[in-house]
Amino acid sequence: MNKNIFSVNISKKEGWILVSAIVMILFLTAIGFSIAQLVALQYQHTRRESFSQNAQLVAEAGIEQSVHQLNTDDTFSGYSAAQQFFSDSTQGRATFTSTVTTNADGTSKTILSTGKVYRRTTDTTPYLTRQIRATVVGTGSSGYSVYSGPGGLILGGNANITNSDVYVGGTLTLNGTSKIGTSAHPLNVDVANIACPTGANPGPTYPQLCSGTEPITLAHSTNIYGTVCATGQTSTGPNNNIQGGSTGLGLKVGCTAPAASSPTYNRSAQIAAVTTNASGNSNTYVCNNSPFDRTWPANLKLTGNVDVGSSCNVTINGNVYITGDLTVNGASRITVANSLGTTRPIVMVDGTITVGGSTAMIANTSGTGIDFVSFKSSAPCGPNCGSITGNDLKTSQALQTISVSGAVNLPGMVFDAYWSKVSLAGSGNVGAAAGQTVDLTGAGTVIFGTSLSTGSKTWTITSYQQIAT
Repeated sequence: MNKNIFSVNISKKEGWILVSAIVMILFLTAIGFSIAQLVALQYQHTRRESFSQNAQLVAEAGIEQSVHQLNTDDTFSGYSAAQQFFSDSTQGRATFTSTVTTNADGTSKTILSTGKVYRRTTDTTPYLTRQIRATVVGTGSSGYSVYSGPGGLILGGNANITNSDVYVGGTLTLNGTSKIGTSAHPLNVDVANIACPTGANPGPTYPQLCSGTEPITLAHSTNIYGTVCATGQTSTGPNNNIQGGSTGLGLKVGCTAPAASSPTYNRSAQIAAVTTNASGNSNTYVCNNSPFDRTWPANLKLTGNVDVGSSCNVTINGNVYITGDLTVNGASRITVANSLGTTRPIVMVDGTITVGGSTAMIANTSGTGIDFVSFKSSAPCGPNCGSITGNDLKTSQALQTISVSGAVNLPGMVFDAYWSKVSLAGSGNVGAAAGQTVDLTGAGTVIFGTSLSTGSKTWTITSYQQIAT
């Protein structure tokens, strides 16, 4: 009797264990299904986010490519046919189209770029679409956008000059794989060969025309595409480096380079016109603390060194005179006030000018940029010299007073080392460069878009907006 009761109790316990196990299994299964659903939803969300980011990047690529085409052809109206950005089994397929329309002001254009992504390479219906609208402003250029005095023009590394005619008062030297112009878009290059006598102490007659020497020196892997007029030049280089390209004439043997004057500024008049005086480190005009928006009024004088850095946003309303050095770096931004119209403000500096980082300088809606001028020299009269010749000029032309580096965005901006040397060591957009010596030793292309006077267009982005789709 007791034995049977014991057997029943064991059976009951085994039954409860079985029931508990079944309940636990069902519970764990439910949890597993929930986790699986959560993982699936998370995967779908992540994948959709990935497609969304890809669509955004493709739309941005459409903007960038459209700006690039505008800088090749002012009449470019956009990519009406879909341009494939990528197509593979992992990402699917992505394309972009764009339209370019001229705005009512006549100096700016609107680019609307549409990026589409498809889940599979064979799909015909897009999974996601994103749009971006950008406004671009054209800055003018005619004549020379690169001007050097007797110190000459030096190109090194992989430095390229595009979209600009070039004037060299002295000699032209190309090293590395540097080049001027392209086969499709040749430039006009004039080299005057006024760089004698040579040597560190050329004497009071410096500079004057050299005789019996050729002003252009070309390394094996360098090129000039365009029409070249260089006084005294007979050689096209070791590898026939001077070529006409699609429309140029190549080297015009026997040609005498025309006379060209460097840009001039009325220094004394600008100083006399000053109406606002402040210290160069005044928080009213530089960003020592937040907020980071500043306005420079017309006829402003800043005494001492001026540092525009961090995320400082400066709007310039007219001429500025700085008695020390000017440094612009970080993620700072300088914008020309629309109220100036076509009147270019002049930032006149007694010391050096240094521009770097991810600095942006934005022309106004009329395409007007800024003239940055350094009057620093090694001559005893500096920075108030009326003229410099002879040994003083020879020494000053080797003194670097303007340095522009990084992937700069400086459309329509002119950098003029009045008695000295300007160096561009990066890439990007620059209006014009002038100096007794101009040195381009960067690893990229400098697109020049504003001459030392007026002219044809180089386009750059001034506003950017994502459009809801």
